[in-house]
Amino acid sequence: MLDQTVVIYCICDELIRFLNIKDDPQCKMSTAEIITFAIMSAILYGSDYKKSRLVASHHKYFKNILSNSQIVRRIHSIDDDVWWMVFNALQVLLKNKECTNFIVDSFPIKAFENHKSFRARIFSDKKFHGFCASKNQYFFGIKVHMVIDTDGVPVELSFSPGSNSDIKSLEDFSLNLPDNSMLLGDRAYTSYKFEDNLLFFDNIKLLAKRRKNLKRQHSYSDEYLLSSKRNYIETVFSSIVRRLPRYIRARTEKGFCLKVFFTILAYMVQKFFPLA
Repeated sequence: MLDQTVVIYCICDELIRFLNIKDDPQCKMSTAEIITFAIMSAILYGSDYKKSRLVASHHKYFKNILSNSQIVRRIHSIDDDVWWMVFNALQVLLKNKECTNFIVDSFPIKAFENHKSFRARIFSDKKFHGFCASKNQYFFGIKVHMVIDTDGVPVELSFSPGSNSDIKSLEDFSLNLPDNSMLLGDRAYTSYKFEDNLLFFDNIKLLAKRRKNLKRQHSYSDEYLLSSKRNYIETVFSSIVRRLPRYIRARTEKGFCLKVFFTILAYMVQKFFPLA
């Protein structure tokens, strides 16, 4: 675990230097150390900061470690752009530049169930009320929308309220994919207009699973590609979800989303430098 922590810190420290972020001289923990702690916490204990702090303090991973409340405040004080730069840095280390096949899908993250909505402090708005088809149940929470390559490396991701449709969220993606790329999706991404625009303007072919009653059907080769490659994203989602705790403890919506984001970063770190 120490080797993995050192690798995470080196990546974060180089990134902070590149972004020219200066810490206050009185800070006990640098920004790079705080980011390292957040990712390490997601790898070890499902973003349980208290438990992670005790382990880090016992093994002396950091020269000076803050109290739990101070660590939480420092994590929340880091600009969102910095967290996305960490994601992009890990992506650069993992991404296969020759890959032209990509997969898109989403998975729900439940904050609480229907019967607990009366006492909810976060995600209580109606837009966060979504439906999980795999479990055939309604929930309050968010959806994680993700594009991965065929090696399982996240290329793009976004968070949306639980009620958002998959195709609507995909339309908001920048989709900086290579020319002549294939983007594989399930039936939720069927939109002839969006498919045509994506092919015309970005030279990206969206292959969404077709219902049998639709007029525009795929060729045999496209159907084979869909059936052989698309389901791999379910394996990636399973790897991410099993790192999450059963219930994510957070007092704010931002804190909840950050813990989910840290879990995705933890998945990428494990892929780049797995534990022995």
